[in-house]
Amino acid sequence: MISIGVAGGRGEPASRARWWAAQRTLVKTTASLLSTTGITALLGLVFWWLAARTLSVSAVGYGSAAVSALMLVGTFGMAGLNTVLLGQLARQPRDAAGLLSAALCTSGLISAALAGGFLLVGTECAPRVAHHLHTGVEAALFIVGAALTGATLVLDEALLGLLGGSVQLWRNATFAVAKLAALAGLVMLWHKWEGNSILIAWIVGTALSVVPATVLLARREVRLTAAPQWRALRRLGRASVSNTWLNNTLQVPRLALPVLVTGLMSATSGGAFYVAWSIATLMTLVPTHLTTALYAVGAADPRGLATKVRFTLRTCMLGGLAGVPVVVLGAHPLLRLFGSAYAARATLPLQLLALGYFGSVLKAHYIALCRIFERITQAAVFATAATVARLAAAAAGALAGGLFGLSVALLAVMCAEGLVVSPVVWAALRGRMPARRAPRAPAGRPGKHRRPGAAPQP
Repeated sequence: MISIGVAGGRGEPASRARWWAAQRTLVKTTASLLSTTGITALLGLVFWWLAARTLSVSAVGYGSAAVSALMLVGTFGMAGLNTVLLGQLARQPRDAAGLLSAALCTSGLISAALAGGFLLVGTECAPRVAHHLHTGVEAALFIVGAALTGATLVLDEALLGLLGGSVQLWRNATFAVAKLAALAGLVMLWHKWEGNSILIAWIVGTALSVVPATVLLARREVRLTAAPQWRALRRLGRASVSNTWLNNTLQVPRLALPVLVTGLMSATSGGAFYVAWSIATLMTLVPTHLTTALYAVGAADPRGLATKVRFTLRTCMLGGLAGVPVVVLGAHPLLRLFGSAYAARATLPLQLLALGYFGSVLKAHYIALCRIFERITQAAVFATAATVARLAAAAAGALAGGLFGLSVALLAVMCAEGLVVSPVVWAALRGRMPARRAPRAPAGRPGKHRRPGAAPQP
């Protein structure tokens, strides 16, 4: 427990002041991320409610699969630059504009190339997923959307280490409003785009969200149009490789499962599952943001990490104790807001997926701790095994028992993940994590001597 002094004595205010001074950056960054989550979650639910009410279940299935594919391609296209830049900019903020510019260009180009490859393969191997992406215009939209997605995902996370979460808040709020307005316009005015309304609205929202981010960054003297610093980006290449491995394996289950359901079962099942999966994913956004903030703060200053871990873990667990029963008991009426077909197919899957929240909390903390102490390969090996287990279990469960079987299998894997990593999280709570590894000095720049116990410098 954290001692806060004797009640009523002079030690209590001083102890609380010290606690706030130690946790201020973590709390402020987390608060900004939670504000982002609240806005995007609320408007995101409205977005999918509008889609469910105005489009057929199969159209929602095709659209959600296409959006998941877009996000999956953009995630791979980040090439780990988001996480590398988060820690780098937190420790060494100089020359941020040129480094960001190079990273955004790189992630955009990689995402565009991967999107082209996905279209070539998807039209042959997964025709249900690429059902509405067969013309040149639609393919071009998908490629442009992938480039924008990869670049903005890098921008969001990288800036946490430099400016906190305020820019991310405005960009994501603009994205949520713009995509909702675009979807409303498409379903009312251009019925011929029904099959692609969801995807087009998503791309329009992403493009418009860059505008406020660019303006806010320019006011803080960070210009995204600055000349790219390719040499500085290349120096981060080695760290980017391991982070790419880790980031991709963490995101694959979340983004690939809707595609998997549509491919193995049907677009109708895919649409129902996507709504349930989106609600379950929203539940894990708070732990995700808290542990992202934990990494950003811990990378800059690892002192007092045990206290920070206690704060984030308690917050996540208390949130789960309050939120999981609400979702379990309210699953049916919540899904009825989207339509009776969703409630009939996805109520039990949503209830089962919600129960996996606590395992996800422990997993998110484990990943953040590995990042802070530069055990990226260790985390990537675990994440790879977990990803393989999730996808294999989901496929076997879907083939054996439909959406119910798939949800049971996923719940079992999520609980197992939490049990496997719990000893490491417990060790962090006790202050027993290993020392950080000292980074190698870049070529041509001899490393500087550090005093014992000092945080390593890039």
